Amino acid sequence: MPAPVPVGLADKLAHLEDPRSPQGRRHSLASVLLCALCAMVAGARCLRAIGQWADAAPQHTLARLGCRISCAALGARSAPSPATIRRVLLALDPETLAALSRPETLQVVAVDGKSLRGSATATGPAVHLLAALTPDRRLVAQVRVPAGTSEIDALAVLLEGMDLTGVVVTADALHTQADTASYLVEDLHADYVLTVKRNQRALFEQVATLPWVQAPTLDTARDRGHGRAETRTVKVIDLAGATGFPHVAQAVRVRRYVRELRTGKVSWTLAYAVTSLELGQADAARISALVRGHWGIEAWHHVKDVSLGEDACKVRCGHAPDNLAALRALALVFLGRLGQDTVPDAIRWVSYEAFTRPLDVIGLP
Repeated sequence: MPAPVPVGLADKLAHLEDPRSPQGRRHSLASVLLCALCAMVAGARCLRAIGQWADAAPQHTLARLGCRISCAALGARSAPSPATIRRVLLALDPETLAALSRPETLQVVAVDGKSLRGSATATGPAVHLLAALTPDRRLVAQVRVPAGTSEIDALAVLLEGMDLTGVVVTADALHTQADTASYLVEDLHADYVLTVKRNQRALFEQVATLPWVQAPTLDTARDRGHGRAETRTVKVIDLAGATGFPHVAQAVRVRRYVRELRTGKVSWTLAYAVTSLELGQADAARISALVRGHWGIEAWHHVKDVSLGEDACKVRCGHAPDNLAALRALALVFLGRLGQDTVPDAIRWVSYEAFTRPLDVIGLP
C-alpha cells in the first residue's frame, strides 16, 4: 500500500471554505471533492465521467468517502449528483484547492504557464493558468492569467503570501525581466535561475558572446531513453558586476548533444541562463539540475494532456477549469507514487478495482 501523500488530505478538505449556501446543502464539501479526485485517479477525464463514477460507487466506497446517509434505518448512503459536483467545482475558490499539495518547506519553485485549449470558444480565448511547482511536481500555487494580460503581470499574484526566503525560483525566458529579477531578490528574498533567449536581446548577446571557449566544462551528464542518447555539458562564468541585469551573479551555458539510437543522427543545441546564485551557493552540477528540472515541466504538461485529457476537456465556466487542473495535478502526485513505469500504467492498475484502489491510493481509511 503506498503511503498517503499529502498527509491528512481529508482533513485539509474538511477545513476548506464551502462556497455554497448552507440552506439546502446536502453533501459535505470534502465528500464532493474526494469523489472528484478518486474518479480522476481511476481515469475520469471530464465532469461527466466524474459524475458517472460517483453514481456507480457502491455503499462501502461512499462510506469511506464520507458521503451523507440518506436512509438512517438502513444506513444507506447517497453520492453527490453530477450537478452537485459541477456546482462545487464552478464555485470553489481555486487558490485553496491548488494549495492542497503544497509542502511545508520549499527549496525550489518552478514557474510555468499553460493554456487549457479545450476551454476556448468561438468568441473567447482559452483559459491560461500560471502555476508554481516543486521539483517533484507538487503544485504550490496556481492562478488564472486574466485575458488581455500576460504571465509577467500574474507572477506577483502567484507568489503573493508565500515565504520564499532562500528559495530558488526558476522560470522560462518570458519571465527574464529586470523587474521580475528585482522583485524576486529584493521583495521576496529569493534567488532565481532564468532562461535567456532573444526576447531580451541585449542580455542574450551579452551572455552568448562570453568567452565560453576558454571556460572549463564543470559538469557532464548522460542519459539514455526514448530512443535517444543525450549528453549535456555545463559551463558557468562569473558575471558579478559585468551586466546591467539586476542581481545576476553567474551565467550558465548548457550544450545538449542528442544522438538518435536508430539512425545515428546527431544534433546539438545551446541553452543559456542567468542566476543570482553565487559560486559559493551553487556549483555547476546544482545549477544544471535546476535548469533541467525546469525543462521537465514540459513533460508534466504533456502527461496532463495525454494521460489525463486536459486539453481535450471542454469545461470553461466559472472556476471549474482551474479546479479541474488542480485536481489533475493532485492526482498525478498520487499516481506517481505507485511505482508504475508510466502514468497510463498507474491509471490502468487503479482502474482494475476502481472503487477501492483510488481510496487506498489517496490514503482514506
